[in-house]
Amino acid sequence: MLLKWIRCEVDEEKKAAFSAAQETWRDLKGYPGFLGQIGGWNVTKPQEACILAFWENLDYYQSFMSNKHDEIFDRSRQKGTYHKIAVDMVEVKQPAEFNHMIMSEVLQKSKKLYVIHSNRINEKQTLSDRIKQDKQILATFLSENQFAVICTTMELSQSEWKDTPHTQVKLESVWTVV
Repeated sequence: MLLKWIRCEVDEEKKAAFSAAQETWRDLKGYPGFLGQIGGWNVTKPQEACILAFWENLDYYQSFMSNKHDEIFDRSRQKGTYHKIAVDMVEVKQPAEFNHMIMSEVLQKSKKLYVIHSNRINEKQTLSDRIKQDKQILATFLSENQFAVICTTMELSQSEWKDTPHTQVKLESVWTVV
């Protein structure tokens, strides 16, 4: 599985326009190899929009980028609604763990997303074990240097996060594409 982790800096006065443009990405639905997408606003940096897209593999993603991306982007009128963008591609080699649901159910029920940025395997494993016990968790995705958690609600105390760099995203349901 391939994850596309997108972060955009959006000025306060352009947040509504960015959000409206983000809804145009519903056109991804049904594209070969596209599994779904969620997104929302970074809790600690409210000017940062965060989107996590799920693809079966790199070949499907590259096909989309070559054939459909620019068309959707142009139609969305998203250009000019943000002033900085960062994109990371993350390959998930371990199977994603779902809480007895299919991907579309997970994405539709999700309310929060946590992305933990760490290449310290012990740290990720400890958080993974703690998080798997939480009944609010819908799915987890572990890669070489990131660990993504999709949940209905979850609040980890600062002592649990320690010094682990992470992003907490309050998801916008209208940005969900399944």
